[in-house]
Amino acid sequence: MFISHFNNLLALPKPKMCCTPSLSAVSTDHGGKKTMHDSEKALLLCSGETKKRISEMFNKVELSVSSYDTAWVAMVPSLNSPGVPYFPQCLNWVLDNQLPDGSWGLMDRPLFLVKDTLSSTLASVLALKRWNIGEEHVNNGIDFITSNFASATDEKQHTPIGFDIIFPGMIEYAQEMGINLHLGPTALNSMMQTRDLELQGGTASNSEGRKMYLAYVAEGLRNEQDWKEIMKYQRKNGSLFNSPSTTAAAAAHLHDDNCLNYLHLTLERFGNAVPTAYPLDIYTQLCMVDSLESLGIARYFTREIKSVLDKIHSCWLMKDEEIFLDIATCAMAFRILRMHGYDISSDVLAQYGKEGFSNTLAGYLKDTSAVLELYRASDFMFPDELFLAEHKSWSNDLLKEELSKGTMHANRLSEQIRKEVNVALNYPYYANLPRLENRRSIEHYDTNNLRILKTSYRYTSIIYKFIRSLLKKIISWYQLYNGTPLWL
Repeated sequence: MFISHFNNLLALPKPKMCCTPSLSAVSTDHGGKKTMHDSEKALLLCSGETKKRISEMFNKVELSVSSYDTAWVAMVPSLNSPGVPYFPQCLNWVLDNQLPDGSWGLMDRPLFLVKDTLSSTLASVLALKRWNIGEEHVNNGIDFITSNFASATDEKQHTPIGFDIIFPGMIEYAQEMGINLHLGPTALNSMMQTRDLELQGGTASNSEGRKMYLAYVAEGLRNEQDWKEIMKYQRKNGSLFNSPSTTAAAAAHLHDDNCLNYLHLTLERFGNAVPTAYPLDIYTQLCMVDSLESLGIARYFTREIKSVLDKIHSCWLMKDEEIFLDIATCAMAFRILRMHGYDISSDVLAQYGKEGFSNTLAGYLKDTSAVLELYRASDFMFPDELFLAEHKSWSNDLLKEELSKGTMHANRLSEQIRKEVNVALNYPYYANLPRLENRRSIEHYDTNNLRILKTSYRYTSIIYKFIRSLLKKIISWYQLYNGTPLWL
């Protein structure tokens, strides 16, 4: 009954005017249970975005900008005048976006993301000091770092990708600039030892996945990095791993025109700042489609979904790097396109067997999100695609192992990815009942929508805002009318 209420809400016409819901419109059935009039249901959409607005903005993918990456772009020197920044608009953005506590980063950050904030703050301090501007901002940033430095070695804090290499590298850069961070030797030595252990690499020291990882976090290695060697990972769009920070560091060292062009194009899209990864359009659109379908409301956006999937299918046929160089995006595109009847080959997934996966960046990072998408994709195999059955087997074993150990490494919060893994393992696609899947999806929907790579970011698409608002309203109204917890 709850799912039907959820679907009926979306089919309602937009009310002519907004008003405040009134309990006087609530009636009682013969069993004494409260019910909603259609007019009251319509009010749930009054203050939110309407179907029409979602339809118009389905293709408008927006990402939160990154203080960390913008600071690295701000540090790129001009080719003709090394004493001035190549991208002064980024430097101005850093000056204008310090938070009241002296830090930089997401304004509404969770308490367990202090490492992320430390990284963004130190990068911003370095950018300002690099060009001898914003002395007060620098001092406030240093005060924040000093006060919160203990969190840098706190295992309870979420660790962004590469933090144990990048953050110590930035501290050394700060020392070279003459910045006194007022750090105690004990904590500093502990951090440097952690970095040295990670750089030693253990048994995976010569794997391709590790080489890609060290290239991805190259800004933290600076002069220890062979910059010409990592340019073999440069993509057609000029970037390194679609990462503005990595690309900016390479541009600063090599003055590569393609790197600079990528940064120019990214700034044209986002203004005076950059996100932590770009482009992410295809991945984000696939996530949108997946969310709408799992929540049971995709039928209200059939035309928009078909338009997006037609474009993604064309990108697939052209072997677009945005799909084929990211395992999670590739596996999700395969699953959703095949589920919608598109004729696509699974050959591209053949390379991601257990050994092949370990030799990728996602494999080295033990990216649970990528493993989960490969596992889901294997549900859509044809009888002659035996390698997908092998993918199903090893990914199933790995997900169960990570679930039992509680070791989840993903671009999402551990609690959220753990729920998704648990649902995928216990409710395989072929055994799913749509209504029950919708109910589970609503229960587990990630309203926070936070993602973490080198630094944290959010999708700011209107669809996510709408779903988040709608779910909160439905839950509160359901509890109001029935007087019971949502799932009882």
